[in-house]
Amino acid sequence: MGILKRAAMLAVCVLLLAACQYDTLDEAIEKSIPFNMKNIIHTEKTKEGSVVLYTTIQKGESGEVEALAAAYLEGNGKEGWKNAGHNHWTYYKNKYMMQYSEAFYIYSPEGKLKEKVPVIFGKINSPKIAKVEAAGKDGAFKKANIVKKGKDRYYYIFGDYKIARGLDGGGKELSRQGKR
Repeated sequence: MGILKRAAMLAVCVLLLAACQYDTLDEAIEKSIPFNMKNIIHTEKTKEGSVVLYTTIQKGESGEVEALAAAYLEGNGKEGWKNAGHNHWTYYKNKYMMQYSEAFYIYSPEGKLKEKVPVIFGKINSPKIAKVEAAGKDGAFKKANIVKKGKDRYYYIFGDYKIARGLDGGGKELSRQGKR
């Protein structure tokens, strides 16, 4: 292969890689997430980037459904941002609440784990749920964060949690989801 062809291929590769990089986090969210985003629920800064929890409208078995999704955007304000992960959505139906867990693994170009970001999140479907807690392998529950977007409420907590439970105002457990 000639030097000119190699240079042309290298230039195309550089342009393609640069096209996936965005100057701001907002621009990366807007342009690199492949779904029709309805609402951003929460953005959490991590060591290597940010996790974005959001809702999307998707076609389900019985028409359009609002689904939850999570994406990991790697980068910072100096070097730019790129979508590094998962880009899938999940839809569960439950009387009280739904629960979804995800873990993002960020590796260096050499294959070393730079960051692991586990998160458990979901939608609160019942007005009876006043508080959400999550537990990991040790069984100890910790309060999850609740975010209100319009008339909807969502919860999230970062960490190695596998179980989520919804409690009423008096502390009575109404719903428990997940497995240890």
